[in-house]
Amino acid sequence: MGSNYGPTIAIQRHAESMKFQQVLWLFGDDHQLTEVGTMNIFVFLINDQGEKELITPPLNGLILPGVTRQSLLDLARNWNIFKVTERSITMNEVINALHEKKLLEIFGAGTACVVSPVQLINYMGKDYNIPTMEHEAPLNMKFLKELTDIQVTLHFLFYF
Repeated sequence: MGSNYGPTIAIQRHAESMKFQQVLWLFGDDHQLTEVGTMNIFVFLINDQGEKELITPPLNGLILPGVTRQSLLDLARNWNIFKVTERSITMNEVINALHEKKLLEIFGAGTACVVSPVQLINYMGKDYNIPTMEHEAPLNMKFLKELTDIQVTLHFLFYF
């Protein structure tokens, strides 16, 4: 394991001992979301202007770029059905959106998992249930289907 993720193994094991599947990595005094496990993180919410918005942290040297991250951003921008933003988002914003019933989904994305929904966040000793899979057609599932369809098509075209 490279130096990017090697130091996180002990923390991941501790999270697993507490019956959590992943670690939500936060940065700074304002607790900016950075990654979930080794995945890029995405937050889908209704913003203060009443628009649906997909937010992921920017590539500012803290976040590693990835093909899956870029693919989701490209798909979302091509669909043009909600706002797509690369900006910092804090736990305070997430909790406020959750309390205001404006938080729609949180999910991670990466090479191994493709797209992985977040159901619960334990933050500062309190559990926050995330409504990611409570929608009729969750965005994370649409992304998963689109990406795997592309992968299967490319595989088919390459080998046949």
